[in-house]
Amino acid sequence: MRVLAVVGFSESGKTRLVVRLIGALRERGLKVAAVKRCSHGFALDTEGKDTSDFTRAGAESVAMVSPEGWAAFGRAGDVDPARLSRRLFPGADVVLIEGGKDIPGLPKIEVRRAGVAEVPAIAPQELVAIVADGPVPGAAVPVLGPDESGRLADLILAQKEGDMTKIRLEIDGQEVILNAFVQTFIEKTVLGMVTALSGIDPDPREIRLEIDRTGTAGRGGAKP
Repeated sequence: MRVLAVVGFSESGKTRLVVRLIGALRERGLKVAAVKRCSHGFALDTEGKDTSDFTRAGAESVAMVSPEGWAAFGRAGDVDPARLSRRLFPGADVVLIEGGKDIPGLPKIEVRRAGVAEVPAIAPQELVAIVADGPVPGAAVPVLGPDESGRLADLILAQKEGDMTKIRLEIDGQEVILNAFVQTFIEKTVLGMVTALSGIDPDPREIRLEIDRTGTAGRGGAKP
């Protein structure tokens, strides 16, 4: 999975570029997911609706399901959009995050527009490309026009895929080698269980699970 952010100042054309990139990537047979990062917050839990009642009652997460699709929202503090994207969209080949110029370590495509956003929005070392409607003197990365979504899609595919979640399984002191399918299955199963618990971060960074079948757990160890 490749996760990239499309960044730039307000009214620079980020949404338009994401829309075009989704089409270009789908033409290449890829599954694409998109995330909108809202720095000023948003409201899905409308007052007076059932979902609002669930939230007020203390539900950590709430989902809506209909024949047309589903949506879910939960309480969270500082959520890493890249990590959350890998959890929500495990089948996606590419995830495009609109916004997020302050997310460290995330590859970024910066959008600039004459008369609106002409100065750099982020540090150059984080850039994969710049999309601009005019020349960008001294640019250290490829500069593409707003209509060159096909070339930009190819550039995205040239990026290294993100690392998988690291899962280590040990049984009676012997490490078991897990293939990608089993690792993903374990991750999603355990995440689904623990994030349903009250007071647990919905996007935990590390989970340690130990299953002791000796019957001595909590008793101070085995008796001689």
